[in-house]
Order: sequence, then structure tokens, then C-alpha cells
Amino acid sequence: MKDFLSIGEMSALFGLNIQTLYYYDKAGIFKPRQRNEKNGRRKYEFDQIYELATICYMRKLGYSLEEITESRSTSHSELALASLKQRSEELHKQWQELFSIDQAIQRKLKFIEQEKQGLFTDSISVRHFEARKYLDIGGEEMLYSHNSFYFYPTIAFYQGDKKYFGAYLYPDEKSIPDLTVPPQIKEIPAGDFLCGYHVGPYETISQAFKRIRSFGSDLTLDTLTINFNILDQFVENNTANYITHIQVRILKP
Repeated sequence: MKDFLSIGEMSALFGLNIQTLYYYDKAGIFKPRQRNEKNGRRKYEFDQIYELATICYMRKLGYSLEEITESRSTSHSELALASLKQRSEELHKQWQELFSIDQAIQRKLKFIEQEKQGLFTDSISVRHFEARKYLDIGGEEMLYSHNSFYFYPTIAFYQGDKKYFGAYLYPDEKSIPDLTVPPQIKEIPAGDFLCGYHVGPYETISQAFKRIRSFGSDLTLDTLTINFNILDQFVENNTANYITHIQVRILKP
């Protein structure tokens, strides 16, 4: 067993870049016990591997260098255990947040892929849908501060001058965010819908409303127009390429 290790040997032992050990030395986080006064070469005593192992361990747990320095200056077993418990709670919270983000990505992918199957943007047709649930977001003033807007496909409802929004829930949705209470869950009734598409910015969508309603002029149509955003600002930078699925419920005469 060697009494001393060079900086190269220490870096190889831990798989660290030598520059990292230079930085640790400069910042006072991990210093060699000996230094050659002539050439400045660093020498680490063998038992310093335990100290560096602790630093590497804490880095892998996500501690910042400042937190590591503070912890090592005040550390004893009780404080260390308390710190680990706190870190575990923080990591669990981060994991939950990352999991929610991944679920949002999967929902967006699933929705877009399903909607793009057999999509013909010039077509107008009658389609039947079973009842569909959504989270009620409210008016546009509520939209951007509502988590559901970011985590679920967006539905826009137009009725006269009134416009409000919802977040689409798939029929197989297994869980609803904790922030949701039952009154916020609403339903688009089952039925036949006159369906078409709008390609372009939302500012010109009223033209598509007129085109689709004109096509169904012989039908009794609901005054409510329902829009499912397929390609929106979250996946498309150019508003000219936005795709919206427009649906108007056909009422029985």
C-alpha cells in the first residue's frame, strides 16, 4: 500500500478529471497534504481517499459544492443522517416532478400521433364520439397559470363572444392531479359531431368555423364550437403550421 498518491493516481482511482481535483484544491474543498515547493506537485496521503470518496458520494446525491463544504465543516453522524433524510425528500419531490413532466410528454405524443392518423386537413366529415371528460380551466386569463394547460392537450370552447378552455382527459387516464377537485371535471356529451380542421394561427380560426358550419347548413348544429389543439405552440414555432381539430355537435331535430 502506497503512503502517498499523485494527483494523476488520485484522479484515475476515482475516475475524475485532473482539472476537477485542481479546482477542489483551489476552492479549499479537498487539498493535498503535501506539495513540492519547487515544482508544485501535489501529494495526497492514502487515507485522504475516504475524504474524497465522501465528496464524490455527496456529489452523486446532488449536493452542491457549497453544501458539501458546509456539511463537512459541521458534520457528525446525527447531522449527516438528518441531511440525508432531507436530501431524500428533495429527490423524491424532484422525481415526482420529473415523472409528471414525462407523463405530460407521453400524453402529448399519444394525442398528436392518434390525431395525425389519417388526417386530411381539407376534409369535413361527421364523426361519432363517446362522452369525453376534461378539466375545466376557465377563461384565457386563467390559462397560462394553470398546470393542466401544460400537462394535458388543450381544448378551446367558442360560443358567441365567449371563449374558455379545458384540458383533455383520455378515457384511460388513471390519475388526476391533486390540485383537481371533482367540480373541475366536466364532460363533452356523446354524439355526432361535424368535424373539420384549421391550419394556421388562432386569429384566423373564425374563417374555418364559417366554412365548416356552411358545409353543414342542412344540419341542426350546436352554437358551441369545440377545438382540440393538435399542433400548437408547444411543438410548432410557426403559427402558420398550427393544426386545430374543430368539432360542432349535431343536435337532433
